[in-house]
Amino acid sequence: MSKPLSFSLAVCLLLLANACSDPMMESPIQHGRNSSFDGQVLSVFVSWEGLVDASVNTKDDTIETSPAETLLPGHTARNWTMLQARDDGTSIVYGLVSWDPENPADYLMAGWWAELPGQQPPELDFEEATRFSIVDGPELDAENPPDLPVSGQATYLGQSGGIYSYTAAGESTAVDDEYAGTVNLTVDFGAGTVSGCVGCIGDLVTRRVHLGFHLGDEVVDTESLVRDYEIHLGAVPLIPVGSFEGPDVTVTHPERAVVRTRGYWGGGVSSIPDSAGNPRLAAGFNLAKFLEENGSEGEIFGIFVGLSEPYESSSGR
Repeated sequence: MSKPLSFSLAVCLLLLANACSDPMMESPIQHGRNSSFDGQVLSVFVSWEGLVDASVNTKDDTIETSPAETLLPGHTARNWTMLQARDDGTSIVYGLVSWDPENPADYLMAGWWAELPGQQPPELDFEEATRFSIVDGPELDAENPPDLPVSGQATYLGQSGGIYSYTAAGESTAVDDEYAGTVNLTVDFGAGTVSGCVGCIGDLVTRRVHLGFHLGDEVVDTESLVRDYEIHLGAVPLIPVGSFEGPDVTVTHPERAVVRTRGYWGGGVSSIPDSAGNPRLAAGFNLAKFLEENGSEGEIFGIFVGLSEPYESSSGR
């Protein structure tokens, strides 16, 4: 089983679609569109510094699909897992799409891509995979930037999820599993910053939801080692095209002394306004690697989507 933050590359959530690489890089997020959707067919495509240039679609490559839940008011949602085997390798792609049935151009896609060069099914070794996490949608396209307010603040609340790895002191093997939790964000339009936290509201929990293809269906971490950790996302600049990113990430735990954190986070805000005139959602990625006083080490990599307060209220939640 591969260690999550050892991903060769990771494509993240949002802004016209973001892509993330190793979180210890200076800027692991790549902004650019990674999908198209017409209400029936989802196409996903990636290209990263010449290492990957490929596309898949749900019409030709689907191996599994099912209905899904969505945070977005008035939207419906579906999961797709796609597999494309070629002479030069195999692509395995998961996508969750939330869209307005009356206007499919209003959609948001989140998921991941695993590229396995030189491999064909059924024998696939994910240790050798180049991996991407993706969030994409027309409202996150920098070519269509939001009309940002010049003052005031907006708060966002939503979901975060991803993968974590924890190696206890004295152990040589990491425990890897999937987590879910709550994200809260504050956008200060006057200061031009975004800040927030993953896990400050409620607990992070071990929950196998979207990464079963990689990790298997059985939860490995039955003790939920990720519980009680908080990922504090320090203020980073919000630029006019609607994107934000920076290395201000701190991991804390009430009972474990975290002595060092290295990480990166960022994403984008929507070009669609809520009833107050603020972006209706903010989404992105959080990546962190941390060391504890006793020598234990952890890595957390996730995607988040938060809805603005007025927009969330309109969902009836």
